[in-house]
Amino acid sequence: MKLHIHDLMENIEDSSVQLEETDVVSSDKIKELTKMKLNMTETNTRHRGKKKALTIGIAAAVVAALGIASYAAFSGSLENVTFGKPKDSNGVELPVSESKVTNDNGDEYTVYENNESISVQGYSDSPEYKAAKEWHEFEDNYDTDWKILDKVGNKATKWDEKYGAYNVYSQEMADKVDEITSKYNLKLHEPLSVSDSDADTEKFNEMYGTVMDNATYDGYYFTDGTFQFDGDYGKYDFQLRRTVKGVFDNVYLGIGDMDEYEQWEYKTASGVTVLLALSKDQAIIIADLDKSFVNVNVLLWMGEDDKPDEMSKAELEKMADQIHFDIL
Repeated sequence: MKLHIHDLMENIEDSSVQLEETDVVSSDKIKELTKMKLNMTETNTRHRGKKKALTIGIAAAVVAALGIASYAAFSGSLENVTFGKPKDSNGVELPVSESKVTNDNGDEYTVYENNESISVQGYSDSPEYKAAKEWHEFEDNYDTDWKILDKVGNKATKWDEKYGAYNVYSQEMADKVDEITSKYNLKLHEPLSVSDSDADTEKFNEMYGTVMDNATYDGYYFTDGTFQFDGDYGKYDFQLRRTVKGVFDNVYLGIGDMDEYEQWEYKTASGVTVLLALSKDQAIIIADLDKSFVNVNVLLWMGEDDKPDEMSKAELEKMADQIHFDIL
């Protein structure tokens, strides 16, 4: 059985549906899903996940003029967006491991732990990258025994209105967000709401022009122009995230073992030079644009009968050609 991205996310997040205020997810479920390090996640309602695991999202807003401007110089490699490999308490790197997991519907899929993580905000010399990395390191070492989260539970808090996009559930976390945004001169995402966050292929294309050819997708967007969607392109499931520059964003992408990827530069049909990376389990497309940083995550390990959806370099290049980076 082929599993879709939002099937894997279960109650952490279906990016096309936002929970109402009355929806509750148990603390045990939060811990279980966080430990499993599922796919690219981002939540904004209640405290449904303490950490944002393997990423890719998309945020978008109506931007008055999206014209083609001068693009940032290409400086791409996965090594230039990595947050580094997870380490134990002694600072020793942990090896990537994989295991089989069965969800509530009886579907079995592979879960990777101790993934190497990369930024979806920018390359390592950008303030957006530095801010995301600092938060990532803070969050990985905060409330590791879940005592604070257990005390807060799933009820509304005084931090939701301002920090709803960041899963903040304590004053210490709020203070850290303020420290980071001040340090790197970045703005906050406004919390998502049911009324302004839901979008399908038609809605995204209405807002931006055609984002991608030969694909269907749905997801959510922020009013600052950041957006993320889950999509289908032929037999491939993918996630695309557009992160606007000048905004603090704390989503990240788990990529497994970086050494398993072949990387190369490619100039797309829309005239933008991108970084392409391909392993047996995952493919990545990265574009550093004038106003945004775009990351596409193609999941190859969720094919029929738990067999990978193989992808060639030529197929990944063809997929990149379908994306209209010139309007992003």
